Amino acid sequence: MIIRRLGKIFIGFLFLGLVFSPALKVYAYWDQNKNFFIESDYDLFGRNQIETKLIKTATNLYFYVDKVWFDNLPLADKQMIVNKIYSLATDFEYKTYPILHNTLGLEENPGIDNDSRIVIVLHQMKPSFGGYIKADDSVSKNIFSRSNEGQIIYLNANNILNLDLLLLDYHLAHEFSHLITLNLKFNADTWFSELVSEWSDVILDLEPDESILKQRAQQFLTSTNIELVNWNNNEKDYGKARLLAQYLSEQYGNSIIKDALNYPSRDGIVSLEQSLKKNGFSESFQEVFMNFLITNVLNDCNTGSKYCYKSSVLKNFSIIPYKIYMPTIGESLFSITDSITSWSGKWQELVGGHDILKLKVVIPENTPISSLAYIIEDESGKKTLNFLDFTRDNIEELFVKDFGTKNISIILIPVLGKADENINYFYSWEATTVASNPQTEQQIIEKLTKRIEELKRQVASLQLELSMLQTNQSNITCSVFSNNLYYGMTSPQVKCLQQFLANLGSSIYPEKLITGYYGFLTQAAVKRYQALKGIITTGYFGPLTRAAVNHN
Repeated sequence: MIIRRLGKIFIGFLFLGLVFSPALKVYAYWDQNKNFFIESDYDLFGRNQIETKLIKTATNLYFYVDKVWFDNLPLADKQMIVNKIYSLATDFEYKTYPILHNTLGLEENPGIDNDSRIVIVLHQMKPSFGGYIKADDSVSKNIFSRSNEGQIIYLNANNILNLDLLLLDYHLAHEFSHLITLNLKFNADTWFSELVSEWSDVILDLEPDESILKQRAQQFLTSTNIELVNWNNNEKDYGKARLLAQYLSEQYGNSIIKDALNYPSRDGIVSLEQSLKKNGFSESFQEVFMNFLITNVLNDCNTGSKYCYKSSVLKNFSIIPYKIYMPTIGESLFSITDSITSWSGKWQELVGGHDILKLKVVIPENTPISSLAYIIEDESGKKTLNFLDFTRDNIEELFVKDFGTKNISIILIPVLGKADENINYFYSWEATTVASNPQTEQQIIEKLTKRIEELKRQVASLQLELSMLQTNQSNITCSVFSNNLYYGMTSPQVKCLQQFLANLGSSIYPEKLITGYYGFLTQAAVKRYQALKGIITTGYFGPLTRAAVNHN
């Protein structure tokens, strides 16, 4: 494509103008015609060039409309359009334009005939298209040289008759934000560009009844999975962009998206990672992404401040996961093998069943999932969040008592962050419902006992690392790492590794303990380093990680 669609089917189409009476005299006054090149694939009639009429000149904008379309409108429709234009002009000049400039930055300003005003061109498009701007620099320059065009937003002229002023204000801000993003982060990932434009609604506070947020939440409600970086330009894509913008601004403040936009990389993930660090947050974007997915089904501030929306509109919001129904009588077995890709996640819910639910989850060694969130919902609607830990073993089991009665469902949330984008990573789980008996009760006891012992070992490891906090670090000298290092080891090379990690700063190894013991804190630091280098985050200091450190 020589252009990138930036907008939604229902984009507001904006023509800043004056209320006039009698109308025909004003039209005659603004009767200045100009030809524009347009995209034939989007145009309703397959045209590549149209003649337009200048309807309004504002301080920062020109509004041109398809002359044939406009001249054939009934007089009442023309009057209604111009009335809307007057209010839009005022809102844009005194609110939208200065606030977005101050918050986001400036758009490129080539102008037309040395005039720096933005150009809005309205022409009739196919019903599935709302608007577009040209995003390929070389093509844009060629078109500009042919038609002497500058900053242009192309919008579907038909929609001006159908949208109210509130939506028109919002969609003008949305499209203008795209121009700013185009200037500050040329060729930015589409999902990130849309995230910034959806965020304009948040920073401008354009909707007192938050109707746009309600609409976006409704569009996202039935999503059973999310692929963050893939953009198919459908309603669910716009829903995810709007809700992620809402989540980021609520949890981390408006500077997160602003600083990400101004970071010199087209990669939205990298930009948000750097923005989190700049603003003093210890979470990686991978952790933020997981918390976002949990929030969209849990949405409970009592569980944790990272797991809820603050907006009253989203107080009771919870997406509808993909449901799998278990038989309510007799013993049953259900198993599934599924795949997940880079920067994606799923919501899968088990309902039905009876007595005891036994769930076994298997994460293959080449699938970089170290933790899997799950939520148990009881008969009162209360949801309890927990995690399966795959850092020590790739197979984990859990038991849910009174399934189908006191506990009515369990929701699994497999999430994958940074990974090879060309690979499908597999995982599987197996659910069994069995009657309660002494044997299954004993299995539950043994599983809980095992978990308690693991927790005790973790506590012991932490105590050991903390007890050696005062270890003298000044005499440690390290050269090349020649051996693989792993959890539970004690050696001088582990001490060298800890020193190396500590030197990288608090974002990698905030504890900076130089003990020589490879415990949980060291393992966590290695994972952060692996994530930084694009290595699968296992916490194991093996050949790939050693090579990265030795090359550092």
